[in-house]
Amino acid sequence: MVKEKQVEKINVSDEMYLFRPCAGTNKYPGIVSSSLEVFPKLGVDVEVSEEQTCCGGFLTFTSVAKPTSTMPAVARNISVAENEDLDIITLCNGCYTFLTEFSHFMNENPPVKDTVNTVLSMIDREYEGQSDIYQALEIFYKLRDEIEEKVERPLENMKFATHYGCHYLNEFKKTAIDDPHMPTVMEEIIEIMGGEIVNYPENRTCCGTGLTQVITNRDQVSKPHTKRKLDSVKKSEADAVVVICPYCLSQLDRMQVNFNYRDVGRYDTPVIHLVQLVGLGLGVDLQRLGLGAHAISFDDFLEKLNSQEEVESE
Repeated sequence: MVKEKQVEKINVSDEMYLFRPCAGTNKYPGIVSSSLEVFPKLGVDVEVSEEQTCCGGFLTFTSVAKPTSTMPAVARNISVAENEDLDIITLCNGCYTFLTEFSHFMNENPPVKDTVNTVLSMIDREYEGQSDIYQALEIFYKLRDEIEEKVERPLENMKFATHYGCHYLNEFKKTAIDDPHMPTVMEEIIEIMGGEIVNYPENRTCCGTGLTQVITNRDQVSKPHTKRKLDSVKKSEADAVVVICPYCLSQLDRMQVNFNYRDVGRYDTPVIHLVQLVGLGLGVDLQRLGLGAHAISFDDFLEKLNSQEEVESE
């Protein structure tokens, strides 16, 4: 169930700061290029900065670095947006969780914030804690009426399985706009563009890319977990899986190729980030969506979508 009071707090400005995720820049560049097209179509100009670095989440999640070591890096990243007086849109659950959790921790613990700013003063920066941090999903939900009005490429008769990802629903429940047990916001966004939602038993299951497990227990834990989820998706007969996190996308997309190669099943369901899907619905050029970078081909998906458009135009 949607937390309406939390939705009311979302402040969508004419200009916002786009925090680019590592996996969404290197593995799936279409996520970022789609964002640069989609948000302006919805009346939000997005700024990016070469001053941005990785959020630092990978180092903490894998216990390579202590949170106290990466906190100044988080604060420096946020200060880049603060210098422009902009709120932040994230495209990755890890980035969202890490920036949100650490910013709240610093804001609620002034001595920690002061210590961090002592470090930042060495590079002439300061963290103020004024920029709000949003998942792109939240911005889309707030602008759902605008999305519905501007659909140019309806997703009618296309079936979608959704995957939210653990870090958005479970890691920082204070700010998430949806119930972690019964989320519906992504489904609503897809439906207003004409798409059909399919249910599958493993809907809330992790994608399998928990960073410590995918590194230390890949074959014993991570792969079987992913396979169980993909088997469930396959039975649902979804035309595509929609995610809001590049790491989830990478695991669910690339592991299908791995399983096919190992001959442990046949998988061919494309996986798409929500920002790419919204871009598709709003008529963004396919080249800007970057679907060609995905391991599983979108050829059949696009052929079905195009055939629906041809039927409607007759």
